[in-house]
Amino acid sequence: MRGADIPEGTARMGQMGMTQQVPSGAMSQPPFGDVQPPAAVLFSVAEGNTRRAVPPGQEVTVGRSRTCDLRIAHEPEDDYVSRHTATLRVLADCVLIRNVSSSKLLTLRPHTGAARTVEPGAATTSLPWRQFDVVVTGRFGRDYVVQVDARGLPPSHNEREDETDSSPTVVVPPIMLTPAQRRLLTALCEPLLTRSGPEASAATYRQVAERVGRRPGYVRNVFKQVREKLDSHGVPGLVSRERPDAAEDFRMPLAMWAIRSGTITRADLAQAQTWFAVAAANPQEPHEDDETQ
Repeated sequence: MRGADIPEGTARMGQMGMTQQVPSGAMSQPPFGDVQPPAAVLFSVAEGNTRRAVPPGQEVTVGRSRTCDLRIAHEPEDDYVSRHTATLRVLADCVLIRNVSSSKLLTLRPHTGAARTVEPGAATTSLPWRQFDVVVTGRFGRDYVVQVDARGLPPSHNEREDETDSSPTVVVPPIMLTPAQRRLLTALCEPLLTRSGPEASAATYRQVAERVGRRPGYVRNVFKQVREKLDSHGVPGLVSRERPDAAEDFRMPLAMWAIRSGTITRADLAQAQTWFAVAAANPQEPHEDDETQ
């Protein structure tokens, strides 16, 4: 959907459906009597009163230009932000975010989980997230945020199969992990499953060690064995082929594999909390399942 802003209380019809603007803080209302609107995604500018309810098949444009549906960085003018930054198209079960800028990055930032960078000319879907922000960074590091609420859309195929796992899955052969390995992987993934933005990253070796009551060197060795086991099963990107003895950091790739494969989920994190508390209160005590083979 392109064109000038729509005054509050009015609606605009398009070839693919209808987009209605509603006052900030209000819920989208049916435009005609008691007729219920189709499933829609709600877009809103964080620092403004522009809010749009957009049905599947339509899109909104984001940028500094007055022709954009969702204007950002224009009061005051921030010329570091592209006049036309992004298009947000509503699909059947998610939102397609396309970076139409020629040189500027934008970021998909979920409420929990790692942020996703979208390069100029690139696009990504919002799956698996139903609520997230599209963030454009302006001059002096200022963030301009478009908030997206896609909970009105029907669930995706993956969500219907497993509503407890909010991450896309990857197919891998069955890999047996010991209880100790699973607990360490759970601690590694904890920030990715509970935080957002820059804080959503894999835990450090020291942070994992503190959660499980062990030493960082032990954690590093366990993860090395897990990575080598995964590599032997054909999982790429977890060991260095050119420099096998190099001290490369594979924490993030290992954590992303664990989450995307469904090996570690929020349910695992919830179940591990009691064990984490006991381990933290009794650090360095031997455990029966410390074997990592």
